[in-house]
This record gives sequence, structure tokens and C-alpha cells, in this order.
Amino acid sequence: MFSNNADEPIAPASLTKLMTALLLLDSYNLGDFIEINFPDNYVYEGKVAYLESGQQMTIESLLEFILIYSANDACIAASIIVSDNYEDFIVLMNNKARELGMSNTNFNNPDGLDSINHYSSLNDLLILSKEVLDNIELLTIIMKPSFISDIGGVDKVYLNTNKLIDKNYLGLKTGWTNKAGLTFIGLNQSNNREILTIVNKSTVNDNKDNHFSDTEILYRLSIDTFANNVLLDNNEDVYLIRNSIKTSNIKTNESWIVFGNKYKKNDIKLIEINTNRIQFLSNNESHNIKISNTTDKKIWKFNFTNFLSLNANQNKQ
Repeated sequence: MFSNNADEPIAPASLTKLMTALLLLDSYNLGDFIEINFPDNYVYEGKVAYLESGQQMTIESLLEFILIYSANDACIAASIIVSDNYEDFIVLMNNKARELGMSNTNFNNPDGLDSINHYSSLNDLLILSKEVLDNIELLTIIMKPSFISDIGGVDKVYLNTNKLIDKNYLGLKTGWTNKAGLTFIGLNQSNNREILTIVNKSTVNDNKDNHFSDTEILYRLSIDTFANNVLLDNNEDVYLIRNSIKTSNIKTNESWIVFGNKYKKNDIKLIEINTNRIQFLSNNESHNIKISNTTDKKIWKFNFTNFLSLNANQNKQ
């Protein structure tokens, strides 16, 4: 509904982790037990949970570290679990991106750290988000405000990086790097609406929450601007047909409601009319009004016998 520079290459930061999570769940079930391993000489970088080689956990637990806590080391571990090789996992990420139609995306790592040739676009991230929205198992994890893990030998609570979760923003992912700035894919299902917002390059303020403020601005703007617009009411006169026999009004048999900008003028154009229907078009949305059989007979009936009689009488004169 709103977009700005939607195809411009951007650093996706930890939004990258959505792709990593998809590939992990493509290969395993949530209840599967796995063992954590890292590439040789792996160095912890950015936000990490300090997972250690040899630790065992379920795929669900690993996804919690990836999606809720946004741990970079969990993503590296996931790449080894899926592909046995970090580089092969990057190939899988880019193949999946091509499969989904993310034509302006190239991944160079599974965690989202700034890297040469690691980029995406807002439109591509929208495609990725829709794929995640179709995966109920991932959504169930993403919507958790926190989780508990005992990987360090004692239970510890890990909070969701999504600080808007208590305001009904149920996901999808936060991120932050020098190139990306503050970034957030927000999903809000309040007010009988399902609104997805993608914010990138929000200014990094002291509280590191500008991406959340920008998200709330976009959400409110969407609520205030877009609505269900009634273009035609039920039982409304839409077409008058007159011939030598009858005159008939064609009425709507249901309301025509189109979701869109409530401040934008909705021009309705007649596209086609025949004995079965009338078709209208407005802002690329088409609507058909069925013409009933009784109306059809009234309008299109042609008495050929009377026509022959009339012509015969004229020929006698």
C-alpha cells in the first residue's frame, strides 16, 4: 500500500535469519534432536548465545535462538546441521531466494552480519515474509515473548528482540547493523486487519527503538488511510435498457466492496454487457452483475411473427 525505494539494494541484517529458519525447517522437524557444531576457527561475533559444540537440543530450541533471541551463532550452527558445510548452506539460501522470486537478493551468510554481496530489497523481504506467514510452525515460535533454555547448565530466560510484541505486533523479525540501521518486519493482526510493515535504515538512537516507532507510524497511517469502500450498494440501479418492447432497470444483486485508499476517487467504468451479465471495472478490480432470466426475456425477446405481419401489411399499401 505504501512503499519507498522498494527495489533498492539494502543490507537485510538479521532479517536474513528468516531464510535460515525456513531452510532449517525444510530439512528437519521441530522435535528432532541435533548436536551443535561450528566451522573450524569460528569466532563469536555480534549478538550470540554462546552455544558450544557438542551441545544437544531440539530443532525447535535452535529456532528459538535464531528467531526470538536472534543469536548469530545459532544460525552458523544451523548451516552446519543442514549442509555439513557453511558454503553449501549459502548456496541453498540463494537457490531458495531464486525459487521464491527474490530477484534482488544475494546472501553471503546465514546470520545477517554486514558483508560484501550480502543484500536484499524491501520487495524481496516482502516475498520472504509471505513465505514465513504460510508456515504455522515458524509463526508459533516467532510469536513467543520469551523462551527458557538450560544450555549453560541452569535455566535462563531469553527475551524476544521484538519490543512491540505486547502491542499485538506478533513478529516477524528485528535486525540491526551499521549498514542496515535499525530494521524490523512487523505483523499486526488487530482491528480486523492483517498489516505487514517492513522498516529499514531507521536511525540508531540511544534506546535503539526507532524501528519500532517508525513501524507504529506506518501502521497508524495504514489504518487511517485504507478501508473497505462500498462502490455499489445492494439493489442499486446501475443500468437502464430500453427497446421497442420494454424498459428495464438492472439492479445490483449484492454490494460491491473494494479495499483501498479511502481518499482516492473510485471511477467505475462499464466494460461489457451481454444477455447474462454486466461487467464493471474500478482501480483494476472487476465486478460482475448477473442479469436474471426474466429480465433477459424482457429485454432481448424479439417477436418475429409480429415483424413478418408488420412487413406484410406495409407491402400491401
